Amino acid sequence: MCLLAFYLNPDAGEHELYLVLVNVRDEFYTRPTQPAGFWEEHPHVIGGMDLESGKKGGTWLAMSKKGKIGVLLNILQPDEEMLPEKKGRGFLPVAYVVDEEVCITYLEEIRSHRVNYNEYLLVTIEFTSLMEPKIAYYTNSSSSPPVSLPPGIYAFGNSVEREKPWPKESKLKDMFTEVVKKYPSVSTKQTLVDELMTLLQNDTRYTVDDNMKRQGKSKSSAFLEKLSAIFVNIPESNYGSRCHTIILIDGSGNVDYMEWSRPENLQQEDHNEWHANHHKFQLEG
Repeated sequence: MCLLAFYLNPDAGEHELYLVLVNVRDEFYTRPTQPAGFWEEHPHVIGGMDLESGKKGGTWLAMSKKGKIGVLLNILQPDEEMLPEKKGRGFLPVAYVVDEEVCITYLEEIRSHRVNYNEYLLVTIEFTSLMEPKIAYYTNSSSSPPVSLPPGIYAFGNSVEREKPWPKESKLKDMFTEVVKKYPSVSTKQTLVDELMTLLQNDTRYTVDDNMKRQGKSKSSAFLEKLSAIFVNIPESNYGSRCHTIILIDGSGNVDYMEWSRPENLQQEDHNEWHANHHKFQLEG
């Protein structure tokens, strides 16, 4: 299950960080995936891509040079509630970043089709104007409308209840907040990246709370215990943290898009083999 945390500061100066974003993608090790890059059909969009049959072209995270980011997090459901005939959720962030539609309008639109998908949480960030960013999210796990948020520090995870995050999501937010407050400047961004990667590789197992147990009632207690870490590695289930993404944007609109991904079919306990991928570009005004 995926994790997201970000800090957005619309008052950032030229030498300060405007956006710091981290994402963990948990997935089956055998699922075919294209590493992050600019997309041939949409050259203003960068992101990894799902290559799974029937889901090809979807994504878990993508960003547009025009100032839009869409991040998909799946909500954990009991196996018997997961319906294979439902539409692929990975196409939801794609449709958002490739088009011009503003975030809250797009989220209202997909809300009308909520029953067509297994449960998800979609987080949208928009900064077509750096001074007037927009943040909004929507989950189809309830009948509630999309929610807009002011700039700040946020974390999102896989809990069915936004008000009751899993312990690892709360821990991620606490540690992320501490790190970004220590290194708000462009001059210290390499140290920031190093500390964020240490955070994302944290395999400490946190509490499996009642909410997580209810959502994962079809899973074994051993599986849920391993899922309770920020960095997930469950080789016996062929599942774990496959991809880490860090996005940094400074007050002048310069972007560092960094991705570390594990090779497909990696099933051993050792999780030191990662493929690094770093793109630098300027936001388009």
